[in-house]
Amino acid sequence: MICKKYILLGASLCMLSACNEPKSVILDGSLDGIQTDSIYLYRVNNEHYGSVELVKAIAVVDGKFTYPADSVQTGLYCFSLQNMERGEYLQQYANLFLEPKNMQLTFSEDKYNQLSLHATGSALQEQYEALQKAKDIAGNRVVLDSLDHMFYAAREKGDREEMERIREVSSPYYESASEQTSKLISEEITKNKGSYFGLYLYYTYRFQNHTLNTVEEIDEARNFIGSFDEVSKQSTIYAKMQEGLDRFAQCATGSIAPAITGIDLKGNSVSLSDFKGKYVLVDFWFAGCSWCRKEAPYLLKTYNAFKDKGFTIYGVSTDRREEDWRKAIEEDKSYWNQVLLQKDDVREVLDHYCIVGFPHIILVDPEGKIVAKELRGDDLYNTVEKFVGGIK
Repeated sequence: MICKKYILLGASLCMLSACNEPKSVILDGSLDGIQTDSIYLYRVNNEHYGSVELVKAIAVVDGKFTYPADSVQTGLYCFSLQNMERGEYLQQYANLFLEPKNMQLTFSEDKYNQLSLHATGSALQEQYEALQKAKDIAGNRVVLDSLDHMFYAAREKGDREEMERIREVSSPYYESASEQTSKLISEEITKNKGSYFGLYLYYTYRFQNHTLNTVEEIDEARNFIGSFDEVSKQSTIYAKMQEGLDRFAQCATGSIAPAITGIDLKGNSVSLSDFKGKYVLVDFWFAGCSWCRKEAPYLLKTYNAFKDKGFTIYGVSTDRREEDWRKAIEEDKSYWNQVLLQKDDVREVLDHYCIVGFPHIILVDPEGKIVAKELRGDDLYNTVEKFVGGIK
């Protein structure tokens, strides 16, 4: 009898222990009408540029799959039927917010063969879906899609005159859409200030697309993200923003310009430091950047006006093909100090100068200190005149 009591007690304790074990958090997925043996989960690093990294290839059995989400870091992900490890560019995917919660996912294909997703179980996903709908309305998506369709049809026919006409007609609609969408995002950031979704909005639509050029701007951004809740501060994007702010601080106005060395038109190695003692306009550009090329007349005007007053221009190209670089210089008549960065140096230089878009034009003083950034058009000439104009 004693043995039986111990056996029964042991069984009861095992049952009690099982009841108290934490339950796993699971993503339950099903594919409606899609035949595949795998689906791929990616973390979205930059929503604008489609930058993603593979998290997991998940097996699909009889149109269903499960994925343990206990250790999932809250954030934006996407599912796709394509495997980027094979070099495929993601064209068929569905974005969703994941958090360590049970979620039910149903995938199907729409009439355009795009991946469509219905998800339940995440309040963040509901907010994300509501935002996408609001953006479509604010950005007049239906009208813009129609205009795009007309433009592509004209391009297929090779009708350049019609393409130009559609481009001119479309311009006000795109400008209005951009303004209304920006206004919507600002309102949503304010409404969600302090919460993770607000931090995501600020990171995606403000922080990732801008360079903070001054200590004051950097301090303002630190104070803003510092006002968010502890959940937000434990997130990946919070850590990325802190790293970004530290990097911005290294290349803000008032800091010493990092070293740059490239190869000039004659094949010689030329460094930014070679021009110490002069004001140097550093122009980061590449041949295929139309906005960069539009700055050439302003650069030429500035160069001719101040080249004899302790001033020069140092053009820094990230072109991969030397022939493209040389051809652009010839076409633009930009015969000042031009260098081509070596392939292995490009990423380091862009990171050190906190460059998020081109053109990127800064002014460095005779001591090598950055004194002005984000110079464009007439502001470019006026800024150089302010610093250099009085020098004899």
